Amino acid sequence: MEHRPHIAILVPGGIGKEDNIPSLVDLISRIAGMYDVDIYSFSRLTPHPLLALHLCSVSFPPAVLGRNTFLKIIYFLWRIRKDHALKNFTIVHGFWVIGQGIAAVLAGKLLRIPSVISLPGGDTIYLPAIGYGGMRNGVYRKIIRWCVGEADRTVVLTNFQQRTLEANGVAPKRLSVIPFGADILQFTFCPKPISEPLRLGFIGNLNLVKDPFTVIKVFSILVRKFRCTLTIAGQDVLMGRVEGYARLLGVNEKIRWKGKVPHDAIPAILQEIDLLMVASLFEGEAVVVMEAFASGVVVVGTGVGLLADVGDDRVVVMPGDAEGLAAKIEALLKQPHTIRELQLSNRALAENRSAEWTWLEYKNLYGEASHQSY
Repeated sequence: MEHRPHIAILVPGGIGKEDNIPSLVDLISRIAGMYDVDIYSFSRLTPHPLLALHLCSVSFPPAVLGRNTFLKIIYFLWRIRKDHALKNFTIVHGFWVIGQGIAAVLAGKLLRIPSVISLPGGDTIYLPAIGYGGMRNGVYRKIIRWCVGEADRTVVLTNFQQRTLEANGVAPKRLSVIPFGADILQFTFCPKPISEPLRLGFIGNLNLVKDPFTVIKVFSILVRKFRCTLTIAGQDVLMGRVEGYARLLGVNEKIRWKGKVPHDAIPAILQEIDLLMVASLFEGEAVVVMEAFASGVVVVGTGVGLLADVGDDRVVVMPGDAEGLAAKIEALLKQPHTIRELQLSNRALAENRSAEWTWLEYKNLYGEASHQSY
């Protein structure tokens, strides 16, 4: 039987059957095509069936540890060391810093194997107005800087995120920019001209960092000028405040509120809209942007995450600029040739940076890291 190397992957959660991060589950499943994967989840959950299909082992901390991240780090260090004696891990990889990244770096040093950390979110930023981000105080900043500085490889999703790292004085030993790609077979390319009425969309959790209030305000500006509809898909964690804001602006009845939807419903939603709006105050990437690109849906939004890397003045505004975003949409409606150009160039990007490409980039990174000396 062919020998397959072992890899230990630490996650905060996000791999559950019900609550999951689809791009993370997809990536781990692809990794399991080459590696025997042992997953150490800081949250207790029912694993996604895809992981069992790919023979991934999933371990959880004892329930008695509750929400104590420090004790979970200690537990997983003990567990990974014990498993390493039997499996001889080649790499230890932590997704996110606080908890998983710390454990990955410490395990790497303890076992003398390479450590990789991925930063898919706001580990290296702090937005005090909404209390978002990992760099919330001096202690957290020191921990994050130490962890990123000591990891053998650090992965961010975008050049925008890399600039955020640098602005916060975080210096990785070696940095790779690897966005999560879309499955281009699942998100098929169906470009179409703008419809009448205009169909706008927003896909994402309704939380403060994604700023759905700006989306509602943009819609309220546009609906006074021409016929349009808005579809909103995402879990509401703001207890009805967004819908209340829509009622305040008199546009609630023109919005289709889909609530939380499964990931496999997103391709159909993208086919039902003309433009996707992204109004986030911060994103590491915003994978839905890549999924929209793959589907032939033009994205307009704030200059964060992937849009900061690949967007331009035709589609990008500063966070919070509802009037500016509405103006960008109005301008696009008068330029069907620009819509078509964006559809084609965005699809080309999605094909070049697909989910398969993401895995191949990680494969190369693992190969480079595993050949370093210890």
